[in-house]
Amino acid sequence: MTRGAHICLGPGATSALLTVDTDIDGASRPRLESAAEDLPGTVRELTLDLGHVIFADSAVLHLIEGMRRAVDRNGGRLRVAGLTGQPRSVLRHAADLWPEAHWDTYLRAS
Repeated sequence: MTRGAHICLGPGATSALLTVDTDIDGASRPRLESAAEDLPGTVRELTLDLGHVIFADSAVLHLIEGMRRAVDRNGGRLRVAGLTGQPRSVLRHAADLWPEAHWDTYLRAS
């Protein structure tokens, strides 16, 4: 299996699960974002599963924000699942430093 991002579409292609199983950094972020760009415009609910991610730097914040904007354009919403360990710490620090960005929303949902 190739490490990176894997997409599963729900019935009617209105929901999708994007599972990431690689580190999230500046090198991997473009590949991960392109996976989200390949989603059909019918997707309104996107779940970003980070449960297999061991390392994430600030690129995870850019990835989440980019995916949130993409889903927002279609009138949908983004949910982040599986946040643990170091990736969760990055979001927790971001929530402390930039509360106006509502990073805590993803921490509560995960």
